Amino acid sequence: MRSPWIIVLFVAVTCCGTSKTSKHPDAYRGFVLRTDGPRGGVLTDPNGTELEYRIFRVHVLNDSTVPAELTMDLPGGAVALLPDTDKFVSVFLFPDEICPDTAQDVFNYGITEAEAFIRARSSGPTSLNTTMRPGEDHLLYIGVTFPPHDLGGLGRAELFIDGQKPDPSFFPDGSVPVRVGQSKDLDLILGVAIDPPEQYAMVPCGRIVFTK
Repeated sequence: MRSPWIIVLFVAVTCCGTSKTSKHPDAYRGFVLRTDGPRGGVLTDPNGTELEYRIFRVHVLNDSTVPAELTMDLPGGAVALLPDTDKFVSVFLFPDEICPDTAQDVFNYGITEAEAFIRARSSGPTSLNTTMRPGEDHLLYIGVTFPPHDLGGLGRAELFIDGQKPDPSFFPDGSVPVRVGQSKDLDLILGVAIDPPEQYAMVPCGRIVFTK
């Protein structure tokens, strides 16, 4: 006859529906983030100012066994680059309405009128909030603009979870904030580099919250 405590333990484990166990080799605490890019070019805004722009496509995969709420908030306005804080980039989200639902490896990743959106957009923040089911892969499209005469080189970006280490070829040693403790939620950071790793910024930009 089985001991009663063994039976109770078995029931508790099999009935629990909040496991965040992931089998993906690149998963971090149940989520996989992959940044593609950049794509982009040069445009002239309504004020006659020439801008370089870069577009990055981010795959966000919920590889856990529970739903999660994904929230993104990017400043839209100027972000100072380190170590020279007199140089800036603008970072924003493209709205879902003009972005393809599937990954398309074409000009500007298939975003409808991407350059027209960049020219017309305000400098205010951009945001996203969506619930991701287990196994769901959500696509984000992030834009970065900067004056071509102030900054040179190819732009790079990587969205990662606080506690992860981004690509060291993009960001110098010591550029990633040191995490103290561990929250049950996952905080998101967007690392942006121009002429990497010479000019960079770390932008806190969102959170993943597991739901019951």
